[in-house]
Amino acid sequence: HQAWYFRGNALGNLERYEEAISSFDKALEFKPDNHDAWNKRGIALWNLGRYEQAISSFDKALEFKPDYHEAWYNRGNALGNLERYEEALVSYDKALEFKPDNHYAWNN
Repeated sequence: HQAWYFRGNALGNLERYEEAISSFDKALEFKPDNHDAWNKRGIALWNLGRYEQAISSFDKALEFKPDYHEAWYNRGNALGNLERYEEALVSYDKALEFKPDNHYAWNN
């Protein structure tokens, strides 16, 4: 699972998001509770403008790690892109609950 996860990271860094998603999916076949893979999958989807699917991935990450401030923050970003601002604020507040010095969450 780690090799697929790191492959997905590398592809994401190269902005090859569809391939990154495929690699994260493969990692998740082997370790379905990998909250980092769910989060990175969500980021790749977000980069493709597939915000609803991104939110689903962030939700899955949070299912396995409810205090994962990065997933809360990313979820807020995706909700903001959908103009669901009240829900975005709730996500940013959750991110700040777990990482009060997250200046990006404060800004958004």
